[in-house]
Amino acid sequence: MKSRGKAHTWCANRHSRFYQRRFTKQRAPGAQVHILSQNAAKRAAGALRHKYPLASAALGITQAQKVAAAALVCMLTGLLFTATLSVAWAVHYFLWGFFAASILFRIILLFVPSKSQRTSPFPSPENLPDYTILIPLYHEKQVLDDLFRAINALQYPKDRLDIKLLLEADDTDTLRAVKQCRLGPQWEVLIVPPIGPLTKPKALNAGFARACGSLITIYDAEDRPHPDQLLHAARAFAQDRTGRLGCVQAPLEYYNAGQNWLTRQFALEYAAHFHVLVPALARLGLPFPLGGTSNHFRARALHQVGAWDPYNVTEDADLGYRLSANGWRLGTITLPTKEEAVARLKPWQRQRSRWLKGYMQTLGVHLRRPAKKNAAAGALSIAATLGTAILAAMGHASFSLIMLGLLLLWPWFGLILQPADYALAATGLAVGIIMLGLGAKRAGLMKLMGSLPGAMLYWPLQSWAMAKAIIDLVKRPFHWEKTEHGQYNAPEE
Repeated sequence: MKSRGKAHTWCANRHSRFYQRRFTKQRAPGAQVHILSQNAAKRAAGALRHKYPLASAALGITQAQKVAAAALVCMLTGLLFTATLSVAWAVHYFLWGFFAASILFRIILLFVPSKSQRTSPFPSPENLPDYTILIPLYHEKQVLDDLFRAINALQYPKDRLDIKLLLEADDTDTLRAVKQCRLGPQWEVLIVPPIGPLTKPKALNAGFARACGSLITIYDAEDRPHPDQLLHAARAFAQDRTGRLGCVQAPLEYYNAGQNWLTRQFALEYAAHFHVLVPALARLGLPFPLGGTSNHFRARALHQVGAWDPYNVTEDADLGYRLSANGWRLGTITLPTKEEAVARLKPWQRQRSRWLKGYMQTLGVHLRRPAKKNAAAGALSIAATLGTAILAAMGHASFSLIMLGLLLLWPWFGLILQPADYALAATGLAVGIIMLGLGAKRAGLMKLMGSLPGAMLYWPLQSWAMAKAIIDLVKRPFHWEKTEHGQYNAPEE
């Protein structure tokens, strides 16, 4: 095992020294505590931005993109005055073709068999690699006990684990709660100064800079990973003969799926994504947007691509496509991580608006930065995932209202749209419901099958979140909408 060396504590200023005195006096025996220097925090916040500026969302909209957008707006405005009907039909046919292609692609994915779990033995304990677990925390004191219980339950040699709690210097409540916990020598507490954007990826970069493991994974505060998940991920990397498997994604599920209507819809959505869409894309050799947790990386893959982008609020989706653009392959494993689904509409809107804002950031980044490798696969996947999600979120509510209004007027005015338009809408609805049902079956959520029709009311909520996402993208592009956890008591396994 790689030596971790003697613990060092950096105190860049009086603020850091204050936290060092306050925290280390009563810290749990065996756990190392480090307060990052300002230089380390700056590197975590700005390394990607300075090394690969075109790969970072910090650049915002480039001059070339502004010129292209302005030219397109001017052209469409001019055409609207000279050929209004023609422009309207052109937009109609473009959207029709885009969604028809997206629906066809999803039909193909439905027939891609799920990847069977390999039955080869795990590597022997002496051959298991060092594993770094990064756990970013911010205002999470209420879930610490469950988190530590879940991490300690992982079936992986303790002397091969390097567990890093990533805390923010201003989060005094969580600091105080961690101070009361008994942490073993494999744990390290990193306190990150408030330099750069206050985002999860900045904290991850700070932890990764000190990582000891050749394999890296991320768990969020509310996560309950399957105890054997690390072993399955290590086996997946050991079986990779090409050495180009950069990441494997574990499925994410919810332990409070049955709490209310919103959590049931959220659970069905996750089941379709992580048990149908993601495994099918991986099976076809296509990249996909990673989940924000339970993705397992080769450390050298992260080093090569510059790790996470602190200025992208969906750093997970961006990183998946960036890995592929640099020649790394993405895969999946089957053992899940249980999370807590947001159970109220307002927090759901804040969380979803952050995701949609990040999708727009990611799309803008990858449109301006040509992929070095796998360009066609990346473009196809981005269009089918992020592009479809963005356009669908923009139009779900208005489209649903228009279609409902036209159907209500049908007895008096007949078919106002073309039959092909109604057929496309019906096919899209059917494919979406089938994907949800198949995901529920694979995730063992058969009890939620009765909630499938509710998706027709759930999908239009995306437009509500999209409106906030667009405003946030303009006013505060790097602001991280924090999701509150610990609102539901997970049952004991």
